[in-house]
Amino acid sequence: AGARAIKTNTFGLGAELAQGNEALAGELIAAASRLALEAAAPYGALVFADLGPVPGDSPRDPGELFIRQAERFLRAGVTHFLAETLSNGEGLAALAAWLGERCPGAFLIASFAVGPDGFTREGLPGRALLEEAAALPGVDAVGLNCMSGPHHLLSLVRGLRLGDTPLSVMPNAGYPTVLGRRTVYQGTPDYFARQMVQILRAGASIVGGCCGTTPEHIARLAALLREEHIPRPAPAPTAAPAP
Repeated sequence: AGARAIKTNTFGLGAELAQGNEALAGELIAAASRLALEAAAPYGALVFADLGPVPGDSPRDPGELFIRQAERFLRAGVTHFLAETLSNGEGLAALAAWLGERCPGAFLIASFAVGPDGFTREGLPGRALLEEAAALPGVDAVGLNCMSGPHHLLSLVRGLRLGDTPLSVMPNAGYPTVLGRRTVYQGTPDYFARQMVQILRAGASIVGGCCGTTPEHIARLAALLREEHIPRPAPAPTAAPAP
């Protein structure tokens, strides 16, 4: 569809590790990494390890749980990381420091989930979280994903001041409607693509989609970037994992 990067299907593994399911988490990370790397290879696309949020009631340290996942991803050959849908910044500093020592060529995006009001589920302001994460050594990009559609995330990113840290924005396709047992997002590919172009012009340098986005949404965005002559940087070389 034109994506330059995909992520592993491992969003919920923080919960598995928090419950002590180490063996299962390891098997899933190995399988997910293999499948994503195989799918991305013919297109020269990057693969990002998907690190979902750590459950709030977990007695284990968030940084420890992030690191335990990252260690397994490095073994599987994945050196790009997306810590996403975060409600706070807990564990990010520890993860960034560990990656800096273990795999200096790793790339880490810290992405927070905020509602249309700009606050996370824990009531923390998204702008402040972005600024704090951008200041952490070893965090290569910061961003927003999930909970909001492109219209509200466009409003939130305007005027952001993050220095030289790249901004990533991956909204939902729109807002959900529940039909029976299905959750359906009404945002069309054309609407999504037009909004994402505006987000790029507002300062984002990494864009993608979260809940409800489909290959059609990504294909329309890629086509519109070509039509609007907006440069698409080539993927950075993938670093070799440290032993």
